Amino acid sequence: MLLDTARFGQIEIDGDKMLSFRAGVPGLEEYHVFAVLRFEESHPIMWLQSAEEPRISLPVIDPFLIKPDYVFDISDSDARELDLTGADEVQVLSVLVIPEKLEDMTINFAAPVIVNTRTGDSKQLILGGDAHSARVPVFFDIARFLRGGNSDADPVEKNK
Repeated sequence: MLLDTARFGQIEIDGDKMLSFRAGVPGLEEYHVFAVLRFEESHPIMWLQSAEEPRISLPVIDPFLIKPDYVFDISDSDARELDLTGADEVQVLSVLVIPEKLEDMTINFAAPVIVNTRTGDSKQLILGGDAHSARVPVFFDIARFLRGGNSDADPVEKNK
């Protein structure tokens, strides 16, 4: 299928790779069909692209690349809604905010996107409590990942 995007032009994508958000994405509830676009030029950043609105493309990343000990619970009702039968069919993505000044880029650990890789059923969870922040600086962690180093950011380097 051809996917129209404002950022990347027309892209051919396997229709079986489309993600279905039954309730939409928080803040974008009217949009239910998305694809995860991967480009070598932006690796490890991917793009959650709406199939219904070409202008909607959210930068996302595998949060475990940044925080290997990232942990949260998926409720039984969310697991049923997503038809999850095992951890091996779960992909977790975190939304990034990429401002004009790249060094101010943040990751949202408080609202992971859960994807059932078998069915494409997806949902963005809103985690309660104070365990995870919605605006964690991530630029230097991504830079370190790209250099092949440890993802634990050096606080001195962050303050440069």
